[in-house]
Amino acid sequence: MNIDNSSVSKVDVRLIVSGPEMAELVSKSINNIDLETDYNIIVSSIIPTTDLEIAKKVADGADIILIGGSGHDETYNILSNELKDDYNHIGLFNYNNIIDDHNNFDYGSAKTEILNAIIKAGLTYSLNIVNIHTLENKLLNLTRKYNNLLDDYNQLIEENKVINQSNIDLEEEISNLEDTISNLKSNFSTFKARFEDIHKKDILEVFNLEKLWLEIFKEKISNEDKVVLATNKFKPEDIIIGQGYIGARDKQSAIEWLKIVNTSLMLLDNDYGSLKDELDDMNREENVDSENSSDFNISDNITNFFD
Repeated sequence: MNIDNSSVSKVDVRLIVSGPEMAELVSKSINNIDLETDYNIIVSSIIPTTDLEIAKKVADGADIILIGGSGHDETYNILSNELKDDYNHIGLFNYNNIIDDHNNFDYGSAKTEILNAIIKAGLTYSLNIVNIHTLENKLLNLTRKYNNLLDDYNQLIEENKVINQSNIDLEEEISNLEDTISNLKSNFSTFKARFEDIHKKDILEVFNLEKLWLEIFKEKISNEDKVVLATNKFKPEDIIIGQGYIGARDKQSAIEWLKIVNTSLMLLDNDYGSLKDELDDMNREENVDSENSSDFNISDNITNFFD
């Protein structure tokens, strides 16, 4: 699925790895993936450091931060706790999945690990933004408070001009109010800058596939593999399925897609082979050479999301 980069803001991903050698190997792996064109993702930094202060500086402002480590080790836990805030998500770039039994770096596995880590972190990041309306209300209330204080300030200025600044207590109040407004304006500008573009980011909601299927069709799902196969082949916009979950822009979009898939399966007499043959024929007509393609298929690897 290609995304129109002219209308959607890019997801900024930064990697923190253990040293320069690992940074060079990871950089070569990323160069083989067209993240920006295909997924509107940019890896803006690969930082070889274990120093907390350096990590804080280079990771500031990132949407997703991937920390390299052999599982949730001590270094990962320390950096994760220190770098996590309300505006980003921390993910694990697991060395155990990219280094074989002979301690050799596997570029193919690294490419897969990078994409899976980004996708898994992105889904969790989407779930963490459920309080978006609360943030918007805070911004609105802050704006109103700022405007009210500004009105009070201007009124005091006019009153002060009338009495020719003869009232020392009034001058002191104005001075204090100026400081308050200056601080509030700074906080307001920072807050607005962090959230004014939040609606431009692609955000998917995630639902339990089995529960949603039961809610729609009043029966348990018995053909999840066929549903996943159909979704992976057709690649509907803003729909992903795997590991018992479905991601969509909203619940209604997920319901509509499951109804389409269920109808298609019934028309094909619930024959897995027929469904696969139909979709394979469609791919051959489009002259898609999956063996020689360098693009990474997110849908085909969706089963790795919750490993």
